[in-house]
Amino acid sequence: MKVVIPVGALHVGGGCRVLAQVANALVAKRHDVEVVIPQGMPIEYKLHCKVTQVPSLQKEYIPYGDVVLPNFYTTFAPAFAAWPEKCVRLSLGYEPYWVPDPDYARWTYQQQVPVISISNWLADQIQANAGSPSQVVNLGVDRHVFHPKGRKKKRKRKVILYIARDPNAGYELKGYTDFVASMHILKQISKRKFTVYMICPERILPLPGIAHRTFQPQTDDEIATLYRAADVFVSTSWFEGFALPPLEAMACGTPVVTTNSGGILDFAEHHESALITSPRAPEELAYAVKRILNSHHLRGHILRGGLKSAREHSQRRFERRIVRALEKIHRERTSG
Repeated sequence: MKVVIPVGALHVGGGCRVLAQVANALVAKRHDVEVVIPQGMPIEYKLHCKVTQVPSLQKEYIPYGDVVLPNFYTTFAPAFAAWPEKCVRLSLGYEPYWVPDPDYARWTYQQQVPVISISNWLADQIQANAGSPSQVVNLGVDRHVFHPKGRKKKRKRKVILYIARDPNAGYELKGYTDFVASMHILKQISKRKFTVYMICPERILPLPGIAHRTFQPQTDDEIATLYRAADVFVSTSWFEGFALPPLEAMACGTPVVTTNSGGILDFAEHHESALITSPRAPEELAYAVKRILNSHHLRGHILRGGLKSAREHSQRRFERRIVRALEKIHRERTSG
């Protein structure tokens, strides 16, 4: 089976990492894979397949594939124009909720091609808003990288880990301003001293009035080390197709406090594997973090539940299921 994956870029980030995983998993199963990417765009992941650099992602530059697998609305349009009968829509998030042209993004879900989504919540959004059914294949974590071995010992000053995405770079929906507000509330309501470790992928962001350190890790191993150094990981997204960082934190034995961003409910259960709060509710978030920091029993309970959930959502499981899904779609097309 020949699989063509058109991408806009492969910079460091969850979605791009998933595409690299899909490509390499297909190659491992002896499929012919070609990643098509515009010239000059970053490729930050090691690919075991053919990589073709093209002037732009237009239909004339999309080669034939038994399966053509776009994952974003801007890559779907040229892929569908070139090979409408071969397209499979991989959805990592419902773009009409945040892109500048929601009607155009919605159109890409209405073209009667097979859709694979990464959570039940995401599948529900696609069905409700675009009328398209989809097959769900949950993401997973690499447990060789994200594991609890080597966790830091207990300390008096607690560490809160947060991935701070820049609102001015298009990541307002990740909830950075909500996190800042919640930390100021936490400082007022808690006597326990804490330090925030902030991972800042785009640029160093401020956290005035709160003890903190900033990091810009370049590898998954560096990120995993930060997870293991934390007493709690906080996620503040308004909505997510899946939300991989909380699952990575769970795999590292770090208790999670997260907003109910939708896709997270496929692996996180309130009071079992995480404390889940409402999106855009900084006070609620602050009190949840306080509970985790103040209760050894609750912290241990959430930690154990998170480890169990992470074991059930491995990268190997995701790769096996996504390859099988694509093979099945191709088999049904050719037999029909």
